[in-house]
Amino acid sequence: MRTSNDYLSAVIVLYVAGSSCLVTSANAQSQPGRQVRVAAIAIGFGGEYDKNLKLAMEHLEAAGKGGVDIACLPEQFASDKAEPISGPTTKVVGQLAKKYGMYVVCPIRELAADGCEYNTAVLLDRQGDIAGYYRKVFVFWGEGANLSREGVKVFDTDFGRIAILICFDANFDELWQEAERKGAEIVFWPSAYDGGIPLNGYAMIHNYNVVGVGRGDMIDVFGKAVTDVDKPHPGQTITTFDLDLTLIHMDFNRDKVKKLLREHAGEVEQVSVLDPEGWFVLRAIKPGVQVRELCEKYQIETLRGYRHRSREQINQRRKAGQRV
Repeated sequence: MRTSNDYLSAVIVLYVAGSSCLVTSANAQSQPGRQVRVAAIAIGFGGEYDKNLKLAMEHLEAAGKGGVDIACLPEQFASDKAEPISGPTTKVVGQLAKKYGMYVVCPIRELAADGCEYNTAVLLDRQGDIAGYYRKVFVFWGEGANLSREGVKVFDTDFGRIAILICFDANFDELWQEAERKGAEIVFWPSAYDGGIPLNGYAMIHNYNVVGVGRGDMIDVFGKAVTDVDKPHPGQTITTFDLDLTLIHMDFNRDKVKKLLREHAGEVEQVSVLDPEGWFVLRAIKPGVQVRELCEKYQIETLRGYRHRSREQINQRRKAGQRV
């Protein structure tokens, strides 16, 4: 995870209970919360392969020099000619991922081993290696691609858990709900069109960040457009999310939150109290401190954890014919 002075002013963030994110001890000690710098590279899709790949490389260079942890390219950004996942495009992009030590979401037209073609987003890790892939579930009419049978996937990175959905997937809410159920903290959406308000709605209802790579939208966990951004190139937007900002429901937690804030003054602050939602919003302000760790210590459920537990336990009682 890279350091940047911009990290210190980040407010657009999310905490997800139960996600398996790995935070290196050095970074955990140097920054408050879990800061991640994200780039959306909205340079269009299809067309001349060499020209588009060159443009993408220029953008990735800028993102890498800007200290980005993860950059996302658009849907089939280089061309619609099919190639294997480990092919010319991912190999070239992987070199820049390794050079700058950043993750890259690299969408391609995939030629699978069985001859099927998929609209696929490949996740490259900080070493430039393939960390996973997502195949588009809802292929657009006339696209000529095979349909994924693998569904929504999440990927654990060293800064948190992410999901990837593609373009026409924006019209199908069950995919976005599944990403939340699986613990996604950021959903990347490489696309051939802008997307608009549905992306804000999904971010708001599921309380995760959304990176819309149709026009470079950065959307926070409350469904609001992020305005604190850098634009090193036309079509590129960079911002910082703090994935440790924690939403907590007031139910059963009021006294616990008060105690946490009192005993960790100068380390954690209450960003806001949302009413009528009934939520506390907390963030770490001291390097090396994470709200999630303190919530575990004080036996405080996060909003997402509260929802998930309540859903499971209430449904169990419903099945058993019991009252709540």
